Amino acid sequence: MHGQERQQLIGYVEAVAAASLWGSSGIFAVNLFRLGVPPESLALLRPLVGGAILVAIVSLRNVRALRIDMRGLTVLGLAGGLAVGVFQIAYQLSTDAVGVPSTVAMLYLAPAVVAAASGPLLDEWPNRTRIALLVVTLTGVWLSVLGADDVTATFGNAGVVWGVLAGVSYGAYTLFGRFAAPRYGSVRTVVYSTLGSVGFLALVVPLSSGPVVWPGSTTAWALLVVFGLLTIAVAHFLFFDALSRIDASRASIATAVEPVVAGVLATLLLSQGLSALGWFGIGLVAIGVAGVGLTRRPGTTSRPRPHHPAGS
Repeated sequence: MHGQERQQLIGYVEAVAAASLWGSSGIFAVNLFRLGVPPESLALLRPLVGGAILVAIVSLRNVRALRIDMRGLTVLGLAGGLAVGVFQIAYQLSTDAVGVPSTVAMLYLAPAVVAAASGPLLDEWPNRTRIALLVVTLTGVWLSVLGADDVTATFGNAGVVWGVLAGVSYGAYTLFGRFAAPRYGSVRTVVYSTLGSVGFLALVVPLSSGPVVWPGSTTAWALLVVFGLLTIAVAHFLFFDALSRIDASRASIATAVEPVVAGVLATLLLSQGLSALGWFGIGLVAIGVAGVGLTRRPGTTSRPRPHHPAGS
């Protein structure tokens, strides 16, 4: 295996690992809702805690890794912060409105968005094999959702709006990550986009839903810290690092393992089992994700040169 293939394999494994961690999000969110933390507040608190953990870890290991010029700060903080922030609030409100399975169904508009946009925006045109595997994967996602015991029969207007917005914004920050991570590095991209999302949500949440509701118990705080650590600090770093190694459509399809993990965890922890249809859908997701991992993108795309911040 030569160097480029090894980098692509590492990136694909990172994307799958990030999606696996994100698959636990619904479990954390549902339990925090039950402990009195509303979705709007959780949309802010999750990246706030995760961002604080990220900054602490990076500062202890190599604070110079955070140095960046004003142009980079603007790109990562504003563009990345907006994409991540919109996704955070849309995901939590959709989960609260229609539940985890229905939210996941609409969330996975993202790979289609990425496949359609990565060609004209990033010059990463998916081939026919990639498109076919995308169709197999998305079919599997929908079947696994429809096979969930508690799937919502009707989405409702609010559920559709927030779910579609979550899917589109998920695709947007995948495209953003593919643009930014090779240029600014994974650490700067994840730290400043996360902090930017916190700033955005700190303005939006109080205006839309009133004062932020903080966890009211030690259990809720512990759950929130683990939630932020796994699904923000660790998962976002893995995903943005993956996007510095592999193209956006491949990374986006890899994240389709998220509903597989979510379905298994819901079965084990929430007694929300899957029907035979749901397990068949999970099988299709596994085939699609594995197929993308085993296929190589024809041709080569030059890797953008890293952007070195002033003074570093």
